[in-house]
Amino acid sequence: MSSWKENIQLSDLDPDTRLELTCKTCGYSWYEQAGALLADRHNKFAFLDEIENRQCCKARGCHGHIRIALTSGSETEGFQGGLT
Repeated sequence: MSSWKENIQLSDLDPDTRLELTCKTCGYSWYEQAGALLADRHNKFAFLDEIENRQCCKARGCHGHIRIALTSGSETEGFQGGLT
């Protein structure tokens, strides 16, 4: 099964891009910038799925597998419609 994460290298992203990392085990979630992950020499040419497989949860004692998601900088609005 193919994923969009197999097509994007970390170096393709702007260093200021925020990535949301969420633990699949405990649900702990945190943000990291692409530039901070690029500082590690092992991540220089890595695809997002490879980074996802290497990283683990940072919650105390968990060390579970994580999921990476790109964050959106656009504003969201609530539902504006209604029944008449």
